[in-house]
Amino acid sequence: MILSLALSDLKADRLMSLCAVAAMTAVIAPLLLLFSLRYGILTSLENNLKNSPSNLEIRMLSGYELNQDFFDEMRADPDVGFIVGVTRALSLTSDLMGKGRVKTMVDTVPTAKGDPLFNFSKVADLKDAQSCVLTASLASDLNVKVGDSVKLAISRTVDGSLQSTARVFIVRGVLKNAAAGGAHIYLTLDVITAMEDWRDGYEPLLFSDGSKPNTVRKTYSKARIYAKDLNSLERLSKKLRSRFNISDKSSEVDNIRAIASVLNFIFMTVALVSVTGGALSLGGLILSSASRKARAYSMLRLIGLQPRGVIALIALEDLILGALAFVLSLILYSAGAIAFNSHFSAFVSEGAVICSLTPEHIVLAFFICELVCAILSLAVARFRVLSFTPAAALREL
Repeated sequence: MILSLALSDLKADRLMSLCAVAAMTAVIAPLLLLFSLRYGILTSLENNLKNSPSNLEIRMLSGYELNQDFFDEMRADPDVGFIVGVTRALSLTSDLMGKGRVKTMVDTVPTAKGDPLFNFSKVADLKDAQSCVLTASLASDLNVKVGDSVKLAISRTVDGSLQSTARVFIVRGVLKNAAAGGAHIYLTLDVITAMEDWRDGYEPLLFSDGSKPNTVRKTYSKARIYAKDLNSLERLSKKLRSRFNISDKSSEVDNIRAIASVLNFIFMTVALVSVTGGALSLGGLILSSASRKARAYSMLRLIGLQPRGVIALIALEDLILGALAFVLSLILYSAGAIAFNSHFSAFVSEGAVICSLTPEHIVLAFFICELVCAILSLAVARFRVLSFTPAAALREL
């Protein structure tokens, strides 16, 4: 009976009901959009921090003599996510040829199992010394794709005579631009080591006939080092900085975290003010509606409807209006979210959105909307409608 009364009352007073829905929608829709922007922007920042391997990289700025003990120590450190030796910088350049195109002064980079750049780009680890991985810009410059072959050429000077050698590699993958830019070719450490040995006058098997291998190599000049995660970055950097001249992105990570914190504070402050203003507006709307219908509620009490029935009627009407307002707000939010995501799609990383709410967020928002409507309705019913007798209400009106 209460539901039937509520629906009949809302239908009879449809104009005021529509005004109430519009008023609530004017508050709910912007709040949904605001929270979706907060969630989307902060989630995007957090994902970029966590997923971008460049934020975890620690670079050695000077050359050292890193022996096997150093690498064993680093691999045993729980803060280290990836490490591989690097030869001298002068040994890491080469010329590449592919499909009639030539690229000179290409940086060759050593890689090993578990390379963060490969994981980020969903590229499989290199399994043999005949395979390579290219950056996207280098693959474009050479006009090659996965499965194609490229020829790597290096040169040296022996007794005043210029010598050169070359080796063909199969492209097994292409890194995303977000993983690494520039012209880089990634090869196994054995290949990188053989390149340096050949340039130092040896005859390694990979770039020569193997007649004079380097059997005394004990150290590497540098290392490619990546922290396990953002929490490990600061600890690992602190340990390495005490021994080496390094650079990392700790300050950039801290700056982004500070920006995220500021944005979160701004969003929450604006949301709190909006919710408070919306609740006061909704409370006033419910109060004026209840006062206007005081005579009708008094008549219902005179014909036998219990006070709790009147309270249930008022609450149910407001819950129905709140549900209708939330549905309309959800439609408006969806339109706004599509507009925001379309406009800013070029400025965010692949797959990221700037405006987003999860189903859990929507359910929670609906529950909060209905809860606020219920609390305000109960308060108005208790302290306004039921604060005086039916006879007093009739005399007043």
